Amino acid sequence: MKKKIIILFSVLMLIIVIITIINFHVLNFSKKNYYYNIDWLDKHYVWLVFWASVLQNWTPSDILKDRLKVAFNAYEVWKIQKIIVSGDNSNSNYNEPVAMKRYLVKLWVDEEDIYLDYAWFDTYDSIYRAKEIFWANELVLFTQDFHLKRAMYISKKLWIKTYGVETNLQKYLLDDYNNRREVLARIKAFLEIEIFNTKPKYLGDKIEIITDEKIDEAKAKIIK
Repeated sequence: MKKKIIILFSVLMLIIVIITIINFHVLNFSKKNYYYNIDWLDKHYVWLVFWASVLQNWTPSDILKDRLKVAFNAYEVWKIQKIIVSGDNSNSNYNEPVAMKRYLVKLWVDEEDIYLDYAWFDTYDSIYRAKEIFWANELVLFTQDFHLKRAMYISKKLWIKTYGVETNLQKYLLDDYNNRREVLARIKAFLEIEIFNTKPKYLGDKIEIITDEKIDEAKAKIIK
């Protein structure tokens, strides 16, 4: 009996050590280009705002509102120009990307600067699709700190030049839960990238993020 307890304890300790090492490895990727606000952010082109829950009246939750607000603040001062909003559209009554777009438009983001990614399944899929579908080789990621560190790890491991901006504007109801959940979410991200080389459930046709210069050229031709 004593031997079984020792073996069980040893296995448990090994699991804890592995979990700890993987988490430190993932967190290490957020040491560079990590910003607590937009003041230190240089000018970049494309930004990615991750989903979060949307209420029944299509209003973004507090977590999602803060992600969109901080991203808009960067857009307002020309630190970013184009946005990809990635979210869940699993049924006709629930559409995170459209809710995010509506909120951004209310904040005076031009519709032509917003690109919608409906095929969200997790953070890995969103970033992978940003690179493969939207041709984004450089991204500014906007999300709360508990999520941002993992997102930056995924993005950098996919060979995307990555910048991260925290969007913590308040204390959130599920902060403790989110922080605990991230411990296992980092394990999942590590396995997807380092072990299984996972591909998103859906890819699809390429979507070009059109530059302002091309838009101006097209408008000029229409006017002529």
